[in-house]
Amino acid sequence: MRFEVRLENMATYLFTWNPTKWDWATLEEDSASYRRRGFVDGRWSCGVTKRIVPGDRVFLIKLGPHKPTGIMASGFAVSSPFQAPHYSDASKSANYIDLRYDILLNPSDEKLLDRDILEEVLPDVRWSPQGSGITIPPDAAARLEEMWSDQIASIGLSPSKSPDEIVAPEQYWEGAVRRIAVDAYERDPRARKACLKHYGLTCCVCGFDFAEAYGDLGKGFIHVHHLKQLSDIGSEYEVDPIRDLVPVCPNCHAMLHKRNPPLSPEDLRATIKKANKTVVATAGNVSRSLRSGRSISAVPHF
Repeated sequence: MRFEVRLENMATYLFTWNPTKWDWATLEEDSASYRRRGFVDGRWSCGVTKRIVPGDRVFLIKLGPHKPTGIMASGFAVSSPFQAPHYSDASKSANYIDLRYDILLNPSDEKLLDRDILEEVLPDVRWSPQGSGITIPPDAAARLEEMWSDQIASIGLSPSKSPDEIVAPEQYWEGAVRRIAVDAYERDPRARKACLKHYGLTCCVCGFDFAEAYGDLGKGFIHVHHLKQLSDIGSEYEVDPIRDLVPVCPNCHAMLHKRNPPLSPEDLRATIKKANKTVVATAGNVSRSLRSGRSISAVPHF
């Protein structure tokens, strides 16, 4: 199964790791952490590049004289570039970013996306750069996403379907604020599933139900909103899917985040009622109105 992570205005960068130049002493530990939680946080040198912004896409390629060489990790920037002591000479400084890996393979026992294949399929990209931080053009980045999806699926991994959802197979963990078009947060699909099992698939603000309105096409579709402000917490925490999450439609989700701090679902519900001078329509009313072709003024349009 292929997955889509491209978002408008999101740039894609290539980072490099050469084991002969830097010993990734925690690679085994980091890889094991990724396997347990579905993601792992890290920091990487971005060379001379200072254009990276939170939410940009990052791929990590293993280089050097020893095979295998190729793409071994992907993720998203969670910070802009900053300076810190150089990884090989503490008397000097280097540019770094913080990032969250959504895939981290261990080259010693997992198959990488081979560099030779990359050079054959995408010859216009420099797959052996002198340092990290080169930009991958949009067309090449889209093709790389497809190849990467096929590669990780072939070794039995299940990549996230969007940057908003990072797989966490054993525990509910959330954190690491990033900005992708608007501020977003890492979301665990298991936490989402537990939330929706408890609350159902109807928007808790406006009552919209995609299955009622769109039939089979809308089955299972709904956003999940975090009641806690992860940006204020600033660290990872174990999320309670019932206490911390609620189902909302995309329009209500966007409106909740129109304020900082976000509106509560109750406040937004009151805002809708006040703006329309009527009680919010139920999902059944929405569905009947859509089928009849009448306009719907009391709920968001999709």
